[in-house]
Amino acid sequence: LQLVLEALMNNHLLINKSDNILNIKFNRPESRNAITREMFEILLSTLEECKKDNTIRAIILSGEGEAFSAGGDVKDMATREDKNSLQDKTSSLRRIMGVSELLYSLPIPSIAIINGPAAGAAFAISLACDLRIATENAKFVTAFAKIGFSGDFGGSYFLTKIVGTAKARELYYLSETIDAQKAKELGIINQLIESDNLDIYVKELKSKFQALPPIAIRFMKKNLNNAELGNLDLSLNDEALYMMICSETEDHKNAAKAFVKKEKVVFKGK
Repeated sequence: LQLVLEALMNNHLLINKSDNILNIKFNRPESRNAITREMFEILLSTLEECKKDNTIRAIILSGEGEAFSAGGDVKDMATREDKNSLQDKTSSLRRIMGVSELLYSLPIPSIAIINGPAAGAAFAISLACDLRIATENAKFVTAFAKIGFSGDFGGSYFLTKIVGTAKARELYYLSETIDAQKAKELGIINQLIESDNLDIYVKELKSKFQALPPIAIRFMKKNLNNAELGNLDLSLNDEALYMMICSETEDHKNAAKAFVKKEKVVFKGK
């Protein structure tokens, strides 16, 4: 209910939960879905609430109209007066950068649907997601150098992991725009879908996540995040623990029986 109330209070960010999928859409098409401070705040609080909701099977992040998002609202930055200390301003920014941290660390798969430009902080936020699905209309640019910024929302961290340090440095320093095909070649996006087929593809993707075993998927994401730390002992220890936890679930027991009987299983998250 709180998610719905907050979404109604600020229609620049459309939030709804349907069939256990949390849909979050940037909704400022007139400004290419540039993200204001208030939008960041609501996005952060929305993701914080996801910690309490074990029914969410996936988080879908998208943009209204012809852009995913132009990133932080530069006009808002240019006109907003902040007389707080450097320490206070740094703490405030670090707090809302929790958006990327939560998309990455929440044990819920997150998917960015990109049907247009993704720039700056919005590009960084999409990189924090588990999957990125784009159309031929997608374009990607770090953009920070163009306005004298060094970059935030974890973009340098995630891009380096995805494309390697040399290419990440090139994309940050030179701030060149890359198209969807180049992004696919670099491994930035998982799938390149024709825009005419995007709605059908997203609908099918939601159905796939709705059908997956939620408890197992949550632990699977934890394992995959552990793997990026490069600590084999930690990975093996947690894999063993999570497997045994999953072995005690109704989902696993029902799935094992259904497998033997060659029947279809419906995962209930229990």
